[in-house]
Amino acid sequence: MKRVAMLLVAAGIAGAASAHDTRSPDGCSAIEVTAPGLKQQPRDGRYSTRKILDLEFGTRLARPVYGDHVLRFKVFTPSGFLYQELNAPFTWPKPRRVHKGDRGEAQAVPVASYSSGLPVQVLGDYEGRWGRRRDTLTARLPVAGTSITMSTLYGRWMVLAFLDDQTRPCSPPRRFTIHSK
Repeated sequence: MKRVAMLLVAAGIAGAASAHDTRSPDGCSAIEVTAPGLKQQPRDGRYSTRKILDLEFGTRLARPVYGDHVLRFKVFTPSGFLYQELNAPFTWPKPRRVHKGDRGEAQAVPVASYSSGLPVQVLGDYEGRWGRRRDTLTARLPVAGTSITMSTLYGRWMVLAFLDDQTRPCSPPRRFTIHSK
């Protein structure tokens, strides 16, 4: 009985430690934290609740992940507790070959769907003037009028990104500061 209890405790500690694993993750780039309402982003990652309404997290996928998936941004308070998990459902359609005219040019045909009320971000399609492939996922964290400001949860926060049900983050931890000044 003691062995089972020790194994359960060890498994719990290992599982908790993997959420803060700082080994080189793979799959996502470093998370970018921005405040959409600010004209100029702070270089030091310090955001004043007097100047922002929310924060946006974004990360790029290192390579295509075809099919329907969810990227989860886990946001931790300054004291290290999980504050919120922001889900970013996405789909990366496999390119289908469609012949166009006599030249036989191939192009990807994106497919979009909606899940659990959240808009699904479609990746892999080409956008912009230079035809860059869209490979960045984003999610927003409300700040103004939330328990962050109501309960003065000021200090150094952390966010990690997880792909689907993986227990190891796909990005390195990103730290940022929320303050009231």
